[in-house]
Amino acid sequence: MKFTLRKFPLLVAAFFCAGRLAYAQGVDTIVQVPTTAQRSALIEIPTAQTASQSNLDNNVTMAGEYKSTKNVVEEQKPSCWDWYADFGYTSEYNFRGTNLTPDADGAVYLNAAVSKWGFTLGLYDVYQLGTARFPAFSAGEGGGGGSGGTSTVGRYFPETVQTRFNEIDVFLQYHRNFGPVDVTVGDIGFFISRDAQTFLDTELFGLFGPFPTVQNEQFDRVFVRLATSVIPHVQPWVTFYQTIHSDGEDHRFYKAFEIPFDGPNDFVRYGSHRNNNFHERNDELGGYLEGRLRGNFPIGEWVEVNPFGVISYSYHDRSEPVGEPPPPGQPETRKFKDIIRGRSLVGWNVAQAGLELPIHLFHVVGSSSGPCAAPDLHVDFVPGFTYSYHISRPTAGTDRNEVFGGAKIAITF
Repeated sequence: MKFTLRKFPLLVAAFFCAGRLAYAQGVDTIVQVPTTAQRSALIEIPTAQTASQSNLDNNVTMAGEYKSTKNVVEEQKPSCWDWYADFGYTSEYNFRGTNLTPDADGAVYLNAAVSKWGFTLGLYDVYQLGTARFPAFSAGEGGGGGSGGTSTVGRYFPETVQTRFNEIDVFLQYHRNFGPVDVTVGDIGFFISRDAQTFLDTELFGLFGPFPTVQNEQFDRVFVRLATSVIPHVQPWVTFYQTIHSDGEDHRFYKAFEIPFDGPNDFVRYGSHRNNNFHERNDELGGYLEGRLRGNFPIGEWVEVNPFGVISYSYHDRSEPVGEPPPPGQPETRKFKDIIRGRSLVGWNVAQAGLELPIHLFHVVGSSSGPCAAPDLHVDFVPGFTYSYHISRPTAGTDRNEVFGGAKIAITF
């Protein structure tokens, strides 16, 4: 598993080069690849709000975050394959409102996708820069895997140090138009390679650790999306995700002699043999409903302004911490187990708003000879930012108000 993840960037490079030889036209981690002269295939990969919203002349929508609403009106010979790729930097990897790289130096990422006959195959690869630190007993999505625990309970102050985080997502989807409605169905596989250790600081006994914590994880989610492009320059869409597989390197929690406990709220007081019933990952197979609103407003020939908004509702697919901290001077009512894991969330998760500014660097016209057209080549520079407001209680390591941003180079051909 680890060997495969390390070699994946090489596979991406081979995948990208093969596309150039095939004269394809492109996609991104939320990608929409043009499948005919007037229609395009909607794709979405789970790249938080960092994916580009670049609106290219051939109406490509990235799998990451944006779909262009501009249609190609002139008749033209269809290209054999439609390709998209981008690579860039983001100040944090924020997935569905959860910061998966807190206090790190940001992350670099790469998207690539290819489309044909309404089908789109693609991948997304993100790699943490520096070291991330979570004031919690584990790092994770905060639902459907990972921990939703709080940062401190009473005299206990945990910290998880994540020295490596590499996530690779592979997706396959099918897109079809039914009049004014675009319908997309697909499947996304998530493969997370993580190196993390947990330490526990206590007021009475000092620092303990490192302790085992959540490491590598794998998920599989199917989704269905409804969208429309009938509104000029604005595209709404609604997506429902369902987790059908969740697995990871978890462990039954620590025995009594490994961590000092005292006080009536420590769960080991009731017998150390019961500790084995507690583990850190939230492995419920939940659902997730997400609504998006995307805009595309060209400013002259070379620049666009692409705002977007997102709001989401969790059906057990996220987690949130258990209980509020007590007011100053009041006794702690939470149990130690609440520091280890959260509870499954049914309710509003996060609302986000942001802006991307695609700058078209250059455009090379392709050839129309042969059985199918060689596509145009487009290269864009896309800076952007996102503001994220966590409606539910955020997990440790994520602030209720987050602002992050970055930039990327997007290539379509």
